[in-house]
Amino acid sequence: MSVQALTGWLTALALAAAFSTYLLKQIGREYVKRLPREYADFADAYRSFMKLMVGRHRIFGAAALIALAAHAYPVIAGSFISVSGLIAAFVLICASAAGAWLFYGKKSLRTGLLSVHRALAFVLLPALIIHFFFTGMIAF
Repeated sequence: MSVQALTGWLTALALAAAFSTYLLKQIGREYVKRLPREYADFADAYRSFMKLMVGRHRIFGAAALIALAAHAYPVIAGSFISVSGLIAAFVLICASAAGAWLFYGKKSLRTGLLSVHRALAFVLLPALIIHFFFTGMIAF
């Protein structure tokens, strides 16, 4: 496996962990909350796991951004650029910037930036899928 492929999969893994917080919250709201009392141990374990993952969301996002840089460096050094990769990288950088601004800058979630962060995350998912399957390289 090449360095580009390894760092690409590491980026995908970090993004999957970051995306999982949304899914875990949704599953908790829709299903775990409605479980009967006999499954209280499972519900408690699920909530503990969800809290662990949600608390690490920004770490997963930062890891994805670092892995993106590690993935892009050998690609650019080899004088090749993928258009789909550029688009996915741009969306990831914008989503990370919005998330960092939410965490370090604006503490009010009423600014609309949280909606932008979430929308960029949902745009990022198809951009990544397209990049996985259509990596048409352009030499420069």
